[in-house]
Amino acid sequence: MDRVRRRGAERRRAPRDGLGAGAADVAHAMFDALARHRNATRLMVEQIPLGPNAMALRESCVAVLLDSGFPPRVAAYTYATLARYVLGFAVQVNGHGGAGPPDDTQAEAAFRSVDPDLFPATVAVAGVMPVPIEDEFSFGLDLLPSGLARLRDEV
Repeated sequence: MDRVRRRGAERRRAPRDGLGAGAADVAHAMFDALARHRNATRLMVEQIPLGPNAMALRESCVAVLLDSGFPPRVAAYTYATLARYVLGFAVQVNGHGGAGPPDDTQAEAAFRSVDPDLFPATVAVAGVMPVPIEDEFSFGLDLLPSGLARLRDEV
């Protein structure tokens, strides 16, 4: 388990803005590592990783948040939320067998064939549904920097 965290930490890029982007870079690296190691997600659901590499990754992330002006409680909550966000998406990827993206043909057909009188909003977005899980993961992470900056400024 700790080897998976180490690989994620090794792939981490330097923070772009010293705030959310650095955390997002770490999250992408963690997601990539967990998506490649199907059994690791199960272990992480069962226990909080406390090995030396997990501790180093946590330290790095929390340090970026503290250095960016977050109080300790908010930095800890932000890291915990980010870690669980990554884990949740990795569990879903691995739930598809870890063998690449799922075949969304059936879901695509279902979205395109709904009754437009009952589901007009679904019909409006049917051309881009379902959203690939990797794209959904990245989209969520792109929202973090502005939300984190606003939270820091409010504290």
